[in-house]
Amino acid sequence: MVQKPLAIYQFSDGYCYNTDSLILAHFAKDFLKPHNRVLDIGAGSGIIGLLCAREMPLNLEMVELDSKTCALAQINARNTDFAKEAIIHNKNIFDFQAQGLFDVIISNPPFYNANIIKSPNARKNIARVQDSMPLDKLTKYIKRLLKPRGNLLMCYDARESYNFLFALRNAGFFLQNMQFVYPLSHKSATLLLIQAKIDYKGDVNVLPPLFTHNSPNQQDNTKELQAIYQWAKTFSIKVHSHDVCI
Repeated sequence: MVQKPLAIYQFSDGYCYNTDSLILAHFAKDFLKPHNRVLDIGAGSGIIGLLCAREMPLNLEMVELDSKTCALAQINARNTDFAKEAIIHNKNIFDFQAQGLFDVIISNPPFYNANIIKSPNARKNIARVQDSMPLDKLTKYIKRLLKPRGNLLMCYDARESYNFLFALRNAGFFLQNMQFVYPLSHKSATLLLIQAKIDYKGDVNVLPPLFTHNSPNQQDNTKELQAIYQWAKTFSIKVHSHDVCI
């Protein structure tokens, strides 16, 4: 199916979505079913949830902590012809009280340890640093929101794979599919994609690796990454946060 281009308003003075978001959305789409109740946690501008909703009709909800970024997600959803009814919650995920459980939960959470040197831009810190969404606490809270046979779809820094997988198991999740993403064939993995369930006792399916580039030239994308970009068909419209009134 040929997808329509997706316009995404983003802040010129804030955190912008990157290739990780597109890769996660592309990975997630194979685990969705029409009319699933889907929650996107730490939604940012809404890019992941909206790409999924473009695939098929979904009952989409998003949670975003920053009020102005949440307003952008609302604008981005209303500007589509497939997600106008999406519900966007301006909340800390740990204060979010769902009306029933979700079939699918998707999240590209902050990777960076709280001990890093932080940006003076608070909005960027929310999107990048674990302070507002600690991994152990997040995975345990997600379990309370997901149906027993529902799907959890996440990505995380591959260098933190041990901590990530331990947190998932400690929260009561069982890994069903996983895939490592590499910048080059001779480099270490940079991203880990997972699909997990609460009610699953089978083996883990380790998918073939995804390589993103053929050479250090950032424009030299592999055919696999080109296919993801072609599927996503996103383009950004940059606005300043001062221009968004809430």
